[in-house]
Amino acid sequence: MRARHRVGRHRPSFPESSHVYPLRPSNSRDRCAAVTLSDEVFNGLVKAILSGEVEPGARLDEPSICRKFGVSRTPIREALRRLSGTGLVEVTPRKGVAVARIDVEQLNNMFEALAEFEGLCARLSAVRMTTLEKKRLEVLNAARRKKIADGARNFADLNNEFHEAVYLGAHNPSIASVTRNFRQRLAPFRALQFVPGRTEYSFHEHDDIVRAIVGSDAARAYDVMRDHVIGTGLQVIEHFSQNGEVAPKRLPRRRRRAG
Repeated sequence: MRARHRVGRHRPSFPESSHVYPLRPSNSRDRCAAVTLSDEVFNGLVKAILSGEVEPGARLDEPSICRKFGVSRTPIREALRRLSGTGLVEVTPRKGVAVARIDVEQLNNMFEALAEFEGLCARLSAVRMTTLEKKRLEVLNAARRKKIADGARNFADLNNEFHEAVYLGAHNPSIASVTRNFRQRLAPFRALQFVPGRTEYSFHEHDDIVRAIVGSDAARAYDVMRDHVIGTGLQVIEHFSQNGEVAPKRLPRRRRRAG
């Protein structure tokens, strides 16, 4: 995703006083593998950027990030490389990495595209899933409800597991691959949906999607899945609009049928 940033000098480097993520002791015996450390740094930076703690234009230099997270430069570089693919940062030759200004218009367009692809997967799943696959989807959804009732807080993992099951149920690897790609690109932004109120409602929508797919109602499966993703997109757009970003000229609308 391409993003715009303010013209002019970069903001100060990643603030030393900003506790984005717990500092990992450098002498820890149970230090994780580099790939796991990279995930931690990536998630910490995403959280800092989306929350506004690190503002657009701020430089993300490796030395200060190393001190912040207590890790070597290898996982830092991998995390920054991943960030460059999300549109959250921009990499400029001889200037390094800086936080980008979010292009809300493009973000809106991508959520609209994801909603259409997800809706298509749900529609195909309603008519292509076998009886066994539909049963497994019901069991997966019921297990998710129990895990949350028991106090589970890995919302993103539970959510991804559900959507992946729908992609596979479409029995079209090409469509599943395109949908998965869009979803991965929007992953940092979709994390904003897991807030009190919206989280519960989002998983309630999963129940509606499952009922439509199991009932072989392709049209309704498409509608409820599309509305589900559009709802997430609207929440993300609202977040950035409230934080000073320019709202898109056009917002996608829900079109759920009654019943």
